Amino acid sequence: MAQTAVGLVKQAAVEAVQAEKPLELRFGSVLSSSPLTVRVEEKILLTSAFLIVPERLTDLLPGDRVALLRMQGGGRYLLLDRLGGEP
Repeated sequence: MAQTAVGLVKQAAVEAVQAEKPLELRFGSVLSSSPLTVRVEEKILLTSAFLIVPERLTDLLPGDRVALLRMQGGGRYLLLDRLGGEP
């Protein structure tokens, strides 16, 4: 019985962390550079108000593919890097 209770507690803890989704990797494409707008997974449009952009990525151009990290709560995205190659 004790092992079952421990297993249930572990499962509940894992499910709680997954429900919070503290960080999530996403991919997108730059639609415009001024103002910066990024389309994520064909359905979400992010403007500069929702993006944290490192100084080294301030020269993004339309068509650039990017990796983003969705922060806890889903309201803000950190631009991680520009991606090379074809989608």
